[in-house]
Amino acid sequence: MNRKQVIEARLDRSLGNQIKAPRLDQRFDAAVFARIAAEEAKATNPAVAAEPSRAVRASRWLAITNSIGITVTLGIAAYFALRTFGGIEAPVNLGVNVPFSMPVIPDGMAAQIVAVLGQVLGLAALALGVSLTPFGRRVRSVFS
Repeated sequence: MNRKQVIEARLDRSLGNQIKAPRLDQRFDAAVFARIAAEEAKATNPAVAAEPSRAVRASRWLAITNSIGITVTLGIAAYFALRTFGGIEAPVNLGVNVPFSMPVIPDGMAAQIVAVLGQVLGLAALALGVSLTPFGRRVRSVFS
């Protein structure tokens, strides 16, 4: 043995003598098994189970709001689809009397405005959707 190995052996023995690990007896085993039984009781008994975590509650609210949003969107889409293709016409006068006259927009101008705004909104929605994809993130990183 060289000098370095002798020193390492002495240090190892010294550390081994300084560390006093408690003896594990039946009390330790009983405590471990009691903890395991308590955890199993929580998992199997809903009355004892802990309250759901914050992430679980947030995901529930997210699912609820998403379902409300989907329902509203489908309702509006169905209304406009039936109105467009089914001949349903919503009444213009809803029983509200206003003391002033509404401006008259020619039908040609209204059709042109709707066509242009529809294309602009469609392109904006498409750009937003693409920007949230991995390809869109790469494109944004190039420009930023």
